[in-house]
Amino acid sequence: MAKQADPKALNLRRRFALTSLGVIAIIALGLGWLMSHMLTERMLQREGEVSMDFIQNLLITDQSAPYLSNPQDPVIKERFLASMAHVASMREPVRANAYQTDGTVVWSTDPSLQGQRFPVNDELDDALGGKLVVHSGTLDAGDPAKGEHVGLAQRTSFYVESYIPIFDPQSRRVLGVMELYKVPLQLNAAIHDALLQLWLASAVSALGLFVTLYWTVARADRVMRDQQARLAESQTLATAVELARAVAHNLRNPLSSIRVTAEMLQGGGSLTADQVEHCVDITTSVDRADRWITELVRVSQAPVLASERVLPSPVMRACMEEMAPEMNRRGIRWTLPSEEAPAIQAHTAMLRQILISILANATDVMPNGGEIAVRWSANARALTLQIIDSGPGIQDHVRNALFRPFFSTKSGGLGIGLALVKRMVEQWGGEIALNRAPVKGTCVELMLPLATDAAPESM
Repeated sequence: MAKQADPKALNLRRRFALTSLGVIAIIALGLGWLMSHMLTERMLQREGEVSMDFIQNLLITDQSAPYLSNPQDPVIKERFLASMAHVASMREPVRANAYQTDGTVVWSTDPSLQGQRFPVNDELDDALGGKLVVHSGTLDAGDPAKGEHVGLAQRTSFYVESYIPIFDPQSRRVLGVMELYKVPLQLNAAIHDALLQLWLASAVSALGLFVTLYWTVARADRVMRDQQARLAESQTLATAVELARAVAHNLRNPLSSIRVTAEMLQGGGSLTADQVEHCVDITTSVDRADRWITELVRVSQAPVLASERVLPSPVMRACMEEMAPEMNRRGIRWTLPSEEAPAIQAHTAMLRQILISILANATDVMPNGGEIAVRWSANARALTLQIIDSGPGIQDHVRNALFRPFFSTKSGGLGIGLALVKRMVEQWGGEIALNRAPVKGTCVELMLPLATDAAPESM
C-alpha cells in the first residue's frame, strides 16, 4: 500500500504576500485610473468653464450675442465679427465655430465651414440644450470622426474641444453655441504633472500598505508558529511526564524487592564484611532512588509548582553529598563555593531534582574522572548558578535540541530530564542555557529570580 503524501504546510507569509500584492496592485491601479480620469475631466471642465465665462461676457458686453439668432442685422453682425476677431487672435484656439440653434455654422475661423450643417453631433445637441460640453481627443488625418474636424490634423493631433452655450441675458434661453478647439500646452503640462504625482502617490501608498500588512502578518505568523511549537512541546512534555509517572510507579515494586533481599542477606550472618558493605550500599541506593521517584511523582502531579523562598547553597551541598559516592567511584573531583548564595524564588524539591539531573548528566560524560565546579554570581534581579564539567562538551547542533522532549545523546536515554528542567525553570521566571566551558567541557547556567522578602523561606 502506497504511503499517502502529507499535505504541504501552509506558508502564511508567502500566501499572503502573493495574494495581498495582487489585490493591492489591482486596487491601486483601479483607483489610480479612476482618480486620474476624474482629475483630467475636472481640469478640462474647469478650462471649459473659464472659456465659457470669457465668451459669454465678451458677447454680452458688446451686445453681439443676438447675432446667432438674427444674422441678417448688419449692426449686430459688425459687433459680432469684431468680438470674433478677438477670439481668432487668441494664441490657444486652433479653430472656433459659431452655431445657430438649428446647427448651421454662421461663423468660423475656417471660412469654408460657414453655412454648413453637420447632422451627427451629440456634443452640439447637448450644448444647444444649455449644457457645457468639454472633452479631449486626438485627430486622425485620414478619416476625421466629425466633419468640422477636417483640416485640423495638419495643425495638431491632440485637442480640447469645448461647446459653449450662449444664453440671452434676459430670458436665459440658448441663442446659439460657440465651439472652440484648443491645444492648451500649459493645461496639458499641468495635467501631466498632476497625473505623475497621483500615480506616484498611489504606488507609494500601495507599497506602504503592503509592507505594513506583510509585517503584521509575518509577526502574527511568527507568533503562531512559536505558540504552535510551544503547544507541541507542551503536549510532548505532558506525554513524557505521564510516561515518567508510569515508569516511576512500576519501579517501586522491584526496588522494594531489591531492598528486602539486601536486608535479608545483611541479617543472615553468613556474609563477609565486604558483602555486608555492598548490601548497605544497595539499601542506600534503593532509598535514594525511591526518594527520587517520590519527588518525580509529586512533580508530575502538579501542573504548576508554587514558588517559594529557597536558600540554594544548602540544596547544592545536599545534592553533591548525595552524588558523592558515584562521583568518588569514577574519580570525579567537585568543588562548591564557600559563600552562601542569596535566596531565590523556586521550589525546593524541584530545584533539588534539577540539580541532581544536571549532576548526573555531568557524571555520565566523565566515566574516567574529571572535575565538576559549581559557581554563582548575583545581580539586583537574579542569581546565576553555573555547573561546569570537564567532559568532552556538546556539539553546537545538539546543544539546543537537548531541551526537546525525548531527545537524548545517551544510549537508552529517555530525554526527559532537561525538558523538565527547562519547563520548571521557565515557570519560575528564570532561564537555562548550555554553553561551552572556558577551557573544556560544558557549562550549565541556571538564571533564577531572587526571592522577594514576603515569600516564606524553605530549605
